Amino acid sequence: MKILALVASQDSTVEDVKTNGRRQMQALIGKDKEVLFCEYSTIEICRNGELAITCLGEKMEKPDYFWPLLGSTDGFILENMLQDAGIPSILNLRELQVARSKIATYQRFAQNGIRVPDTMVFFKDSDPETLSGRFGYPFVVKPDSGFGGIGVELIHNGQELKDYFATLSYGQAYVAQEYIATSKGRDIRVVVLHGRYYFSMERHASNPDEFRSNVHVGGTTQEKTLTEEEKVFCEKVASIFDLPIIGLDLMIGDGEYVLAEVNAFPGMPGRKMMDAYASVIDDFMEGQA
Repeated sequence: MKILALVASQDSTVEDVKTNGRRQMQALIGKDKEVLFCEYSTIEICRNGELAITCLGEKMEKPDYFWPLLGSTDGFILENMLQDAGIPSILNLRELQVARSKIATYQRFAQNGIRVPDTMVFFKDSDPETLSGRFGYPFVVKPDSGFGGIGVELIHNGQELKDYFATLSYGQAYVAQEYIATSKGRDIRVVVLHGRYYFSMERHASNPDEFRSNVHVGGTTQEKTLTEEEKVFCEKVASIFDLPIIGLDLMIGDGEYVLAEVNAFPGMPGRKMMDAYASVIDDFMEGQA
């Protein structure tokens, strides 16, 4: 049985996944299942409607399942085409799209009574003064879709806001949010696997002037112990998403946690990550039996 794991070439974790992930994953899931890691750019949809998938320089047979593991294509076009071609996805694509969109995620949080930062959606042609008038300085801006803190900025004044708007793209949605100053340079990443607490770590910015704690921008991590009450809270939040694994990024508010965002493929120490991914595959295959 072949499972095609799709990874995005721009993701900084791809090379490690391609180099070490396949071997480690294969050892965990058994010889009856084969996971092939393939970059999105190596997949071709032919004119006759057939799929031509090239993995590691060689064309491969049509896989039994596909797994949008790291990154995604615009609008999930390729993922939907694979599914329409009769190749089932290991993950619920609709739920994955929600998790990949900060706007959709915040809306779902709000609908379920979960505390999130005050948030406003904006676009390149929006009025910048509407944002500054709503939040005051400083406030946070970020693209709707992204990872690793890329494109996330703390805006201190009108000039910085003007400069940020100059970098925006037409057709792309962005969010502006209140700045949770008590969580500057630190947050907590919690991973929930199959509805149960799995792992947590606290992330810290290495630069005291940096408000982002993401490892992609130089942050450091250390394992974090949660109370039973905190674990139950995280499990409750994760339950509103129909995904087997989900990462919750918690900002440290004034006496409470504030949900920053979710991640369908949360980063964590290597063996922890591989064990979790193998569990996702095993659970999915049991459901197909």
